[in-house]
Amino acid sequence: LRSSVTVCERWASSCESLTGQGWKIFPPHQWKGDKYTPQLLANLSHRLEEVSVLRAVHEQLSRLLPSSEQEQLRAADSFSPFSGINPLQYNLYTQPLWQSALSQYERIMEPIEQRVAAKLRSHFTGTDLKAPQMLREFQRYKELIRRKAISKELVTERETLLGKLTAHVATLGEDFTTRTSGGGGRNAPIQGKNLPEIVNHIVFARQLEAKVQDMLNVSEALLGDLSGFKQLKKKSSALLEELVSYRKNQYKSWCSDTIDAIDDTHEPLGLQTSGRLMELSHTDGRLRIQYSDRLVTLLREVRQLRGLGFTIPVKIQHTADIAEKFYRHGIVLKQVAHFYNTIESQMIPCQQAMMLDTALAFERLVKNPKTSSKESQGKVQVTWDDPDELDSYIKKLQACAEKLTTENRRLRKCHDTITEKVVQLMSVDLLRQQSKWKEGLVELRHMIANIQAQGYSNDNMGPWKTHWDRQLYKALEHQYQLGVEALHENLPEIKVELTFRQQRLQFRPPIEEIRAKYYREIKKFLSIPNHFRGVNDTTDQLIFPAMIDRNAAGFTTIYHKAEQLFTKLETASEQFKQWVVLGRVNIDKLVSDNLVNVADWERNLKALKARGRDAEKLPNTIKVDCITVVTLPVKSVIDDHIQSLFDALLSSLRNSIQSDVTKIDSFLNVAMETLGQRPQTVEEIGVANAKHTEFASQKPEISPMFSKAEAKNRLLRSVAGGGNEQLNTLQGRWDKFELMLESHELMIKEQVDVMKSNVQSRVDAFRAELEKFSARWHQLKPKDDVLDDGDREKLLKCVESIKERRVEFDELDQMKEQLMSDCVHFGLTEPRLELADELKQDLSVVEANWKLFDEYNTGLEELAKEDWISFRSKTYMFEEFLGNWAEKLRQLDPTTMTVRLQKEIDKYKHVLPVLKYVRGEPLSQEHWLELFRIVGIGRGMTLEKLTLRDILAVADAVVTNAEALKELNARAQGEVSIREAIRELELWGAGAIFTLTEYQDTAGHGLSLIKDWKDLVNQVGDNQCLLQSLKDSPYYKGFEDKASLWEQRLADLDEYLHNLNQIQRKWVYLEPIFGRGALPREQGRFKRVDEDFRSIMFDVTRDNRVISLVGRPGLRSTLTTLLDQLQRCQKSLNEFLEEKRSVFPRFYFIGDDDLLEILGQSTNPTVIQSHLKKLFAGIHSVQFDNDCRFITAMKSLAGEVVPLKRNIEVTTDVEVWLGKLAEEMKQTLIELLVQCLQDGKTNAGGVDPLQYPSQILCVAEQIQFTVRCETALKNHNLPSYLKELNSQLESYTNVDITEGEGLNETQALVLKLKVKALILDTIHAIDIVKQLIADGVKSQSDWIWQKQLRFYLNKSNTCVMKMVDAEFNYTYEYQGNAAKLVHTPLTDKCYLTLTQGMDMGLGGNPYGPAGTGKTESVKALGGLFGRQVLVFNCDEGIDVKSMGRIFIGLVKCGAWGCFDEFNRLEEAVLSAVSMQIQTIQASLKMRAATVELLDKHVEMDPNSGIFITLNPAGKGYGGRQKLPDNLKQLFRPVAMSQPDNEQIAEVLLFSEGFKSAQELGRKLVAIFSLSKELLTPQQHYDWGLRALKTVLRGCGDLLQQQKSLHVKEGKKESVDETRIMVQALRLNTLSKLTFTDCKTFDALIKDVFPNIDFSDVEYEILSTALRESCVELKMVVIERQIKKCLELYEQLRQRMGVVIVGPSGSGKSSIWRLLRHALGRIKKTVKQYTMNPKAMPRTQLLGQIDMDTREWSDGVLTYSARQVVKEPQEIHSWIVCDG
Repeated sequence: LRSSVTVCERWASSCESLTGQGWKIFPPHQWKGDKYTPQLLANLSHRLEEVSVLRAVHEQLSRLLPSSEQEQLRAADSFSPFSGINPLQYNLYTQPLWQSALSQYERIMEPIEQRVAAKLRSHFTGTDLKAPQMLREFQRYKELIRRKAISKELVTERETLLGKLTAHVATLGEDFTTRTSGGGGRNAPIQGKNLPEIVNHIVFARQLEAKVQDMLNVSEALLGDLSGFKQLKKKSSALLEELVSYRKNQYKSWCSDTIDAIDDTHEPLGLQTSGRLMELSHTDGRLRIQYSDRLVTLLREVRQLRGLGFTIPVKIQHTADIAEKFYRHGIVLKQVAHFYNTIESQMIPCQQAMMLDTALAFERLVKNPKTSSKESQGKVQVTWDDPDELDSYIKKLQACAEKLTTENRRLRKCHDTITEKVVQLMSVDLLRQQSKWKEGLVELRHMIANIQAQGYSNDNMGPWKTHWDRQLYKALEHQYQLGVEALHENLPEIKVELTFRQQRLQFRPPIEEIRAKYYREIKKFLSIPNHFRGVNDTTDQLIFPAMIDRNAAGFTTIYHKAEQLFTKLETASEQFKQWVVLGRVNIDKLVSDNLVNVADWERNLKALKARGRDAEKLPNTIKVDCITVVTLPVKSVIDDHIQSLFDALLSSLRNSIQSDVTKIDSFLNVAMETLGQRPQTVEEIGVANAKHTEFASQKPEISPMFSKAEAKNRLLRSVAGGGNEQLNTLQGRWDKFELMLESHELMIKEQVDVMKSNVQSRVDAFRAELEKFSARWHQLKPKDDVLDDGDREKLLKCVESIKERRVEFDELDQMKEQLMSDCVHFGLTEPRLELADELKQDLSVVEANWKLFDEYNTGLEELAKEDWISFRSKTYMFEEFLGNWAEKLRQLDPTTMTVRLQKEIDKYKHVLPVLKYVRGEPLSQEHWLELFRIVGIGRGMTLEKLTLRDILAVADAVVTNAEALKELNARAQGEVSIREAIRELELWGAGAIFTLTEYQDTAGHGLSLIKDWKDLVNQVGDNQCLLQSLKDSPYYKGFEDKASLWEQRLADLDEYLHNLNQIQRKWVYLEPIFGRGALPREQGRFKRVDEDFRSIMFDVTRDNRVISLVGRPGLRSTLTTLLDQLQRCQKSLNEFLEEKRSVFPRFYFIGDDDLLEILGQSTNPTVIQSHLKKLFAGIHSVQFDNDCRFITAMKSLAGEVVPLKRNIEVTTDVEVWLGKLAEEMKQTLIELLVQCLQDGKTNAGGVDPLQYPSQILCVAEQIQFTVRCETALKNHNLPSYLKELNSQLESYTNVDITEGEGLNETQALVLKLKVKALILDTIHAIDIVKQLIADGVKSQSDWIWQKQLRFYLNKSNTCVMKMVDAEFNYTYEYQGNAAKLVHTPLTDKCYLTLTQGMDMGLGGNPYGPAGTGKTESVKALGGLFGRQVLVFNCDEGIDVKSMGRIFIGLVKCGAWGCFDEFNRLEEAVLSAVSMQIQTIQASLKMRAATVELLDKHVEMDPNSGIFITLNPAGKGYGGRQKLPDNLKQLFRPVAMSQPDNEQIAEVLLFSEGFKSAQELGRKLVAIFSLSKELLTPQQHYDWGLRALKTVLRGCGDLLQQQKSLHVKEGKKESVDETRIMVQALRLNTLSKLTFTDCKTFDALIKDVFPNIDFSDVEYEILSTALRESCVELKMVVIERQIKKCLELYEQLRQRMGVVIVGPSGSGKSSIWRLLRHALGRIKKTVKQYTMNPKAMPRTQLLGQIDMDTREWSDGVLTYSARQVVKEPQEIHSWIVCDG
């Protein structure tokens, strides 16, 4: 409703405004009537206000009356009169209805109003509120109170409110007066947030105005009918007028003061835009910004006053606008100033030095606000009126301040962290928790090392480290003192065992070791401060060792207590001494010596039991302070001793009982056995009687043993639980023994009578037996006919029969002897027995004859039972056996037996030669069966059972079938070879496996690849050859099936391996390329190939047998497909690389691998930097911006930086941006050349060499020389120009370039190189001018001037060169700081020939011996032409295609190719190359745009060129051949003879800074010439140009050193150049001369350089060490050898590689070994890697790459080189190729 009313009011207002003002002046449709007010809209607005009042009344009513009273008064029905009326339809017809409804509403409201008035009265009466709060309460019920009835009822309350409001207005007026009267503090105007004073005052007045006005408006609606309201209104209006007046006065006053401040001449309020930004106070050193705080306040005042509706004066507004413009800069600068003024207080004092560099950089920036523009060169102050420079400067300031803040914050954070760590260490026990201390210290050092690694110098970190060392000292001393007080209790526990060894009590470890360990622990703790390093790196001024002296007072007590502890320890062991006594005696001997009776054993056993109980009570451990004595070992020994004694007692008792029992038992056994036998002979009766007497005498000794043994046995049972059971049985046997003893005599008497009566009957029986034996013997003894026709079985039976008869007869003969003895004993007559003697004689004769056969048969049987398999290799034993017996039989008398044996021996001798066919080593089972059939061995026989006996049994058949056996052996031998070959194949097939190696692909996944392909393919080839050789055998047919199967397998395998090898090679090459995402269009093809290849390799890994490949189905087609697809991928890759090379032709000069790496890492700065030097002649690296997105400058190898005029953006299209780089390189040099020439014209002092690269300086110098020389020729004043050039040379040679004068080391080096180049060019210019003067040249067209290489700047501001009629464009290829060639007549001749040849479209061919400058001349000319010159070393390995690719690159780039040693190429290659060169030269001559090479059209750069250099064929140069005539015609030959060494030496000395270069150069060359003539011709001597340049370079280095030394020492005298020359000459030459030549050489030097003393470099320390090493190595000290060692040392200091030459045994190896040993003595570590290169193949020496897996294997040399690279800088490493 309220919004609707507002809309209506705005509409009405708009109508009045438009009709009253706007449309009256609107020309197209001017309003001509009066101001229009829409009455209908006004009436509608009035109606809406009425509705709004009714709704407000109702809401306030509802809020005041509870719901029960509302129902009672029927308040809800109050709106019933309006039902059916639309209040918004306002017109004349609806107005009466609305008025009628209002009247009805008023009547309904009368009772309600009375109740409401009562409620309001009670509500207002019960509150004691101040005027504003009371007014707010009235306002809550504003619509109710405005009703007449209620208003009348609340008169009293309203008058009360009126009074309070009147008083409140008076109070506000007084408060305003007080606050604006100038009083400060609480009486000042209320301060608003971020408001200036003037704004605050105005805002304060306005707020007060609004408050009074609001109060007046509300009170007028509620209290306007009261009589006192007028007074309230009057006071309020007066206060309002006062507030308005105050506001205006404040604003006027502010305007006046501000304008005065702006106009103030002393300190005007405003910004001096051309003035300084800030200044440092000289009084307090504080930084103040020229942007005052009052200006900042003014800005806020103006902004806020304008916001409050005030109109700002123009002057103030202008000042504010200027301030506003630089407001942001001013605020930032103020922040920086605040930071500058307070940074010292923010830093920790000990860390201030660490931030010194950053703080100084910040201070320099603050003190020197210079512009950064190139035009001002940083010399103009930054002011306010240069916004760009101001922004740039502020950014630098902020960055510097932020850097310092960040650094301070980081260091402070680290400081706080370390503080926490050190505080923690205060509470870590130093004695028990040393590991925690170490960890804490390591952590602290690590944190400080991390800080130092961020680039802080050690000196700047010193105070901080010292601070922490002191804090650590406090923590350490605190713990150290605590540790000293309780050292004995808290030392680590030392466990000691008390044991008994070597018959005495001992501690383990020994007491000395315990004491040492204890004191070691004490010392270890007490000396902790000595070894405590803290966090400082230096060990010079450690503060920690002083801690020991400070706390030394407590050490005496520590050592006193230590001695007391060891005394206690000794006492602790004393109590065990009595317990180990048994260990010192032999217990068994002690027991056996002292125990005799039963009582002895009984007494000792009781005492031992009691002792054992006492031993158990001994302690297990004894604690003596920190030493714990473990007594368990000694207690164990004591228990063992007690147990041993107990065991000894029992054992002794048992042994004693057993001894008694054994004695009794053995006595009874012998006695009863003897007494129980009846004697059969006379001798036996005598023996029986003697034994009876012996037993009777022993009986009294044995009887008492029974009682003793029984008593001992009882004791044993009581102690051990069991006794000896034998005692029970002995008693009965004893009784039987006594009975037999008594009846013995009677038995002997009876036996004698019986024996006497039997003698005769025994004689008769013997005779009968003898006759029987005689009859059997004569009948059965062998006859001679058995030997004639009896077989071996019968003969063996005869032998056995004779042996049996001999046994029978021996028994009869023994009976005879017994009978004769008995007859003599009993007194009878001896019988006659002649038959026995006859038989004995006959038996002996027959036995001797057959014994010979028995011996032969036994020997034969020993051999015959040998199995044939083992005996067949020892048939010589059978042969020896037959030979021995044949010899033996020859020595015996002939008998039937010897004849029989001789026959058998002869038979076996016939078999011996044929036995070799029966040996059967090559025979198989089938062959053996056939052999058995041939010789007639039975079917049941097997080879395992076959013996020699079986072979001898068929000896006749073996002899008979010898030929058949021979043929069988030959056949078996052939079949065995085939069978073994096939078996070998099968074994190979089962055992041959692929050697696999792990390969990591680009995605990081592992894959097994096959290596050692060569071995596998060779094995398959060998096996194929083996199978092929088997086919020639006549026995091959039986094995044809197996052999054919293997032949097919091997053929397949050979094909598979060759294909798989090629596939793996190509996959390994292509996978990294495609894995990085190259060639997206071929990714699908390679992915399929990759999956198939991985599948095959997975199968190979799973089953790595080689033969498994044959069993894989479809492998042939898979491999063929894979190979084809990989070749397509390879072809696509080659096309892709060719495409990139076509875009950027320099890519032709790098390999595929390098190119792929560049393409894959096109935005990687590191990769780019590594390859740039291969693509550009002089660009070694480039400089990037901070984001590495733009290349800003190029850099040479020497460090010369050339900023590019336009930055080159590095994008993924590497060939594009590299092309842009090449273009920008040239464009930059073009602009620099023009600028340099302009500077040379405008600057009287010449060009600043620091501003331009060396190449541009030289070219500009050449152009200026040409111009000035031609001017001099025209003006005929060459002599004056010569003087000018000489003075220029003098100024160049006088330049003293040292570091520190605004130059760093690299800049100084580059400047030296620039000056050298300029000197060389100036000398050449002087030579030309001298030649022109000498020849009297007057015109520019004169030949002497025309043949010179002249430089001009053409109209298009590009450089061109002319030589005679030939003209060439300078191509601006950046050359870096390449060394310049000295111009000699030979050089001029070479240049002239080459340039004229090029002008005719030909190439150049400098030829001549080594060292005459062929290649260098071509390179130098290319450098003068600004060309990229690429040198290719030709050898036999280069083919036509490689040369073609090189030619394509050259002609597209416009580069020169110099093919060194061109005539080393093969003849076929030379012929093909000549065709390509001819095509190129024809295109060059015709200035064609393209040329056809390798079957394609190639764009042609007319600046390209081809040159060849060659050594003469023959004449000591191996591998060279003569060029074909068609090739010779394509190149202009230049014979490079001996160069002018004198001129070269002179010029190079000049360039090195020598003043007397001409004289010294001439002498030096003379020395070399004389040396070549007078010294002995040695193979290693070199007196050529290369050796001369080495000496010249050494002279330059020594000269620079001497000059630097003079500058440092402040010496004014000049350097002795002659002495330097002699020193350099001897230093570089003497070491390679022989002994005699050394003397000659020194004499030459003295002749050429008289009055110069020789001074060798003294190495006193090393010389002493060498002599000591000789003694140590047991070598004789030879001064000559010492000198050679020193020479070797000197050469090693100058060169990377040194050769020691000399004949064998001259001590070459001894020299370097001696030097290495001596260097070790003076603390110079030298690691050596010795090898003999001739003793190993090239791949083993240098390493090789496995093309199958692309896996590199280091060789001996490369491995050594890797080890050398890993060594730190201070360790020297020698790789010695000895032998």
